[in-house]
Amino acid sequence: MKNFVTKGAISYQLSAISYQLSAISYQLSAISYQLMRYAHAIAFSL
Repeated sequence: MKNFVTKGAISYQLSAISYQLSAISYQLSAISYQLMRYAHAIAFSL
């Protein structure tokens, strides 16, 4: 039973980590999207 609980805790931690990583990658893509918009605005204003 203890081994089963340990495996459950590990898989829970792994899913939490993957969730955080996906949230970080989502934020990074949002930032890069904003940077692309800024770059376009600067390029058109030149």
